Amino acid sequence: MPAIAVIGAQWGDEAKGKIVHHLSRGARMCVRFNGGANAGHTVEDRLGTARLHLVPSGALHPGCLGVLGHGVVLDPWALQEELAALWAQGRPEPALLLSERAHLVLPHHRAREGEAAGRLGTTRRGIGPAYEDRAARRGLRLADLADPLSVRDHLARMGTESVGEVAEDLARFYAQFSDRIGDARSAIAAALAARETVVFEGAQGTLLDLDLGTYPYVTSSATTVHGIGWGTGVRVALDRVVGVTKAYTTRVGEGPFPTEETGEVGAWLRERGREYGATTGRPRRCGWLDLVALRYAHAVNGFTELALTKLDVLAGLDEVKVCVAYRIGGHRTDRFPARAEELAAAEPEYVALPAWEGPLRDVRDWGGLPREAQRFVRWIEEGVGVPVSLVGTGPGEGAVIDRGRG
Repeated sequence: MPAIAVIGAQWGDEAKGKIVHHLSRGARMCVRFNGGANAGHTVEDRLGTARLHLVPSGALHPGCLGVLGHGVVLDPWALQEELAALWAQGRPEPALLLSERAHLVLPHHRAREGEAAGRLGTTRRGIGPAYEDRAARRGLRLADLADPLSVRDHLARMGTESVGEVAEDLARFYAQFSDRIGDARSAIAAALAARETVVFEGAQGTLLDLDLGTYPYVTSSATTVHGIGWGTGVRVALDRVVGVTKAYTTRVGEGPFPTEETGEVGAWLRERGREYGATTGRPRRCGWLDLVALRYAHAVNGFTELALTKLDVLAGLDEVKVCVAYRIGGHRTDRFPARAEELAAAEPEYVALPAWEGPLRDVRDWGGLPREAQRFVRWIEEGVGVPVSLVGTGPGEGAVIDRGRG
C-alpha cells in the first residue's frame, strides 16, 4: 500500500483538505507534519462543512488515525474547540495520536505575534513565536505536561499572564488527552513497515516554506515534501507526491504576487471561489495561474502528479490566462526568483486560452468536461511536465474526477 504526500504547490489555500480527504479513504493514518492552528483545511461531506486547523483531514474517515507529528506546534485550546465543533455536527470524535515531542502554542506566544502579524500578514495564532521558542530551546512540549510543577515554573519564566489559570487548563488538557499522547514517530514507522496506507498532509504551501518560499513573507515551518522527515522523524520512501494547485492563484497577507488581479477579474474569482480564509476569514488576493511558480514547486518537491482544484470557478469567463514566463528588468525568464524584491518586480507573460461555459459541479468523469476545460488541463500538464490525476469540479466530497496516476 502506498505512502502518499499531499503538498500545497502555491501559497496555501489550494483545497488540500478536500484532496487529502479523498485520498485517505481506507488509509491507516493521516499525518500532519508541520504548522499548527494557522492551517485551514475545509472538508465538505454528508455531515456538513468541517473547517479543520489541527485535526488531519483524513481522520474524519472511520478507521483512519489522525497523527500530529513533532513538527506541528499544538494549541491545546484550539484543538479542544475544534473537536467540540466536530461533535456539534454529530460527528464521532476522530481517533488521534499526538506526538509527545510536539511543542505547545501558549497564550504568551499569541500575545507576542502582534508586530509580525502586521508586517507579514500572519494569522495571529502564535505559530511563529512558538517555533522561535522551540529553536531557542525554551519551549514546552506535550511530554512536559506530565510534571505540573515544571509547567508552572516554565509559564512563570516566560512571563505568562494568569499562570495559575493557564496551568490548570493545561493540567485538564493532559488528563483528557494523555492516552492519546505518545511516540508518533514509532507508530508512523510501524505503519509504513507494514505497508499500510499513510497519507502525509502538508499545511500551507511550497511558496510559504521558511527557506524555499518567498522569504520573509513565509510561514515558520517546512511546508514542502522535505518537511515530512523533519516533522515526523521517519525516513519515508514516498509512492506518490501529489502537488495541489488551484486552476488560478491566491495569496493571503503580504508579499509579492506577480499574477495578482486587483480589479474586476480578481474580485470575480474571489466571490466565485469563496476565497476567504478558513482560519482568519480574510479575503484572499486572487489572480491567474502561474506556471513559473508551479514549475518551481515541482522542482522542489518532485511531484508525481498534480491535483487541480476549483476548475469550476473559471467557467463563464471570456478567456482564461496562464502565466508562462516573467519579464524582470527587461529580460525574459522562467526562473522563480529567490529575492522577494525581484519577484515583486516581475511582469507576467501570459498565454490566453479559450474559456468554457456551464457549471461543472455535476461532472464526475473526464469525458463530461467541456473540450476547452480538457484542453486547459492538458496545457497545464505539458507546461509543468506532470500529469493531472485529480480534477476538482466543486466543493463537495464527490466533486472530484479521478483520472488515475496519468
